[in-house]
Amino acid sequence: MAKNKPETNTSTSTAQQVTPKAKKSNKKSDKPNIFKRMWKGIKGIFSELKKVTWPKGKEVGSNTVVVLVVVVLFFVVLFVIDYVLTGLLGLTTSGQWTHLWN
Repeated sequence: MAKNKPETNTSTSTAQQVTPKAKKSNKKSDKPNIFKRMWKGIKGIFSELKKVTWPKGKEVGSNTVVVLVVVVLFFVVLFVIDYVLTGLLGLTTSGQWTHLWN
């Protein structure tokens, strides 16, 4: 009870079997010159900067004032915390309040 396989044509032409190898080019790379690539990047940066919505002068001034006020407030709060903690440390170690300016 052997099964007979249908015969397939195994003989193909040698042109179909052989795949041509890609020839290596003598060029180092297909990239453009480094300066051309850098210039393209710089042009891309400028094109993106043109899309930015820049704030007006009054808006910049008001934002600057807000930043300065917040910085001064943080300075005062941290100064008070430092003064109190330094004084408490002086009380615990030497028995008297330590002043920052003495």
